[in-house]
Amino acid sequence: MATGGRSSDILMVAAIDFGTTYSGYAYSMKGEYERDKLNIHANTAWNSGTSTVMSLKAPTCILLRKETKELVAFGYDAENEYADIASTGRVDDYYYFERFKMVLYTREDISREMEIDDIRGASFPAIDVFAASIGALREHMMGHVERQGLNLQPDEIKWVLTVPAMWTDKAKEFMRESAEKAGIRRDRLMIALEPEAASIYCQHLPPDKMTGGTEGFSVADDDTKYLVVDIGGGTVDITAHHKVCQDNLQELCSASGGACGGTTVDKEFLNFLETIVGERVMESLANDNSASYLDLVREFEILKRSISVPTKKKINFTIKPFADLNGLCLRFLEKEFKDVIDDSEYRDKISLVGDKMRMDGDLIKSHFDTACSHIVKEIRKVLKKIPTTNLKTFLLVGGFSECLIVQDAIQQAFPDVRILIPREDPGLAVAKGAVLFGHKPDFITSRITRCTYGRRIRPLFDESKHDPSKRVYGETGDRCRDVFETFMQKNKRVPVNEIVTVEYHTVMSSQGSVSVAIYYTFKDNASYVDDNGCKKLGEFRVPIPSPSAERRHVDVQFKFGGTELEVIATERQTGERTRYNFSLIN
Repeated sequence: MATGGRSSDILMVAAIDFGTTYSGYAYSMKGEYERDKLNIHANTAWNSGTSTVMSLKAPTCILLRKETKELVAFGYDAENEYADIASTGRVDDYYYFERFKMVLYTREDISREMEIDDIRGASFPAIDVFAASIGALREHMMGHVERQGLNLQPDEIKWVLTVPAMWTDKAKEFMRESAEKAGIRRDRLMIALEPEAASIYCQHLPPDKMTGGTEGFSVADDDTKYLVVDIGGGTVDITAHHKVCQDNLQELCSASGGACGGTTVDKEFLNFLETIVGERVMESLANDNSASYLDLVREFEILKRSISVPTKKKINFTIKPFADLNGLCLRFLEKEFKDVIDDSEYRDKISLVGDKMRMDGDLIKSHFDTACSHIVKEIRKVLKKIPTTNLKTFLLVGGFSECLIVQDAIQQAFPDVRILIPREDPGLAVAKGAVLFGHKPDFITSRITRCTYGRRIRPLFDESKHDPSKRVYGETGDRCRDVFETFMQKNKRVPVNEIVTVEYHTVMSSQGSVSVAIYYTFKDNASYVDDNGCKKLGEFRVPIPSPSAERRHVDVQFKFGGTELEVIATERQTGERTRYNFSLIN
């Protein structure tokens, strides 16, 4: 695993914040960092083609040409071009992917060979989709840097790629290999955990740059404890930090969260429209009138971020694709959109004035209920992990943290808690914090393990504790197969770069290699590697130089406490060392 290169070689740190709904980047020169740590640059000109974007990031969507597998466009350009293509009926010539990052959270079969479906159900290698997207962000940033008059060589840039803290090691490795395929050298790449990056950024913000703060308080004060709630488009990612002293930030519990970000609200709203106009109308709007559907989604994104609390008054929502929606209602329902609303169960809560839909505040707020209740539930789950710590400060970051309804729901659920939010662009807190992490990776000094790690062994069979079905008969004695032997326990505080050494050895004369298989479980322990919930993280073979008749030993070092699991194997007789990343092949 890489550390990002020697610091003496690095002139710039660049971070890619690869999000579910929106992605962006930030960077700073080494000299700038040394003079002013917050002098961090980000692209501020993402444009949808018709208006300035709602945030300082681009939509995580990509358009690929089917025949050549080449990148056509990324972000807003991909959205607009796909809408144009759909209007001409040429969609079968292209792949269009959006909000695909969630597959690394929802799927267990993560591998280099896995495929994902585009918006129309056409499958394509997932690693190529991720690599093309990372590559598009990388190229856009390099163009931005060049326009600033900076001329840098690839070896002079350290890249930082952000991932959710609650992701598995396989998901992190998949992102690393995707970045490598996009042209970023493995030894110039670091992985940063999203809530940690945001926390580091807020450590550097002065108190007047945080909303909700009080005079004389700062998360950067020594001995301060706080919860980090990173609310993005797809997920909420939560952890707790303890600022022990200067440049010493410790994790108080393992990170966790769930799929309850801003896209949950989008789905609720679109399902609500479908209950009014029906499935055929919404499907036709999405598939045959893609530009209009895109306008609808973009308008709701603006409303989602800006709706105020309380919401007792009527909320105006502009339906830009009004003509298309009205036409589809006439086509499939034989009545105008206005009449469809008047005939629905929501007729007393919705009215149309021109192209504006006026909705009761409570009705529009109800679309946020599922996301808000799940976010509060996830926060409570994390707090239960640290009952001895009286946490009275929540740090909210991420694009969806800007939503006033979400902020209010958290405050109502935890009335005694101080809620802090970066005053300017909380959606960029992760990207900017990842830049700071790249400059100083040891800001986080210890982390809590999220799962139990172990290996597969064959001990002598013990009738008092072993499963008879696991018995293997042999000349030198009966053994038990598939036994899980723990070498790192879940929920253990480990300092960064803590090393656990596990011994392996040959079992046959002139054996040419030793197999190392790593397993994990989110339970406290497992008896066997095929127990429910126990999964193989990876397996690799350590070569034995000049195999001989005597038993040969291999010491495998597992380095914990970092953002990734690192593995180094040493053949004891020759001292030959090999660094491994676990295999993504199931």
